[in-house]
Amino acid sequence: MAEQRLPAVNGDDGQWGDILNQYISKEHYNTGINNAENGGHKTITIRAGTTAASTAPLKFTSGSLLTTPEAGAVEFAVDKLYFTQTTGTTRKVVAAYDDSSGVSGDMYYRDSSGNLIRIPIGSSTHVLTVAGGVPTWTAPAGGGSGLTQQQVMAISSMRI
Repeated sequence: MAEQRLPAVNGDDGQWGDILNQYISKEHYNTGINNAENGGHKTITIRAGTTAASTAPLKFTSGSLLTTPEAGAVEFAVDKLYFTQTTGTTRKVVAAYDDSSGVSGDMYYRDSSGNLIRIPIGSSTHVLTVAGGVPTWTAPAGGGSGLTQQQVMAISSMRI
């Protein structure tokens, strides 16, 4: 296997070019001739970070979005991560939620600012409804069967 390291100062006399080319060609494309295709990454290997500050393996700096979306582009601006799809080159926001307080059964909805907001799981006697344009769990109101979720489940499993 070709060496996967940079040349050592005062230790690789006469081999610098070969070792450096092997190292660079691990992840960079080379056509073997002078053209614009050379130098681009053919693969990218991102090593794991650590628990220490400033060691994240991939970090974006917030900036301006492209004037015209480009297929395959990943962008980061004002707390949102974007990905542009190939079909129709539509820029999409990558959905993210705060998982620090969630539990099994919680749901999320999109607020008017495009953020995902957690709705904690309701009690087994409550139904999901809308109040003021926002989904919420509440006790059933009149007009329904007046049965709890457990009663409805028990009835639906009975044989007639």
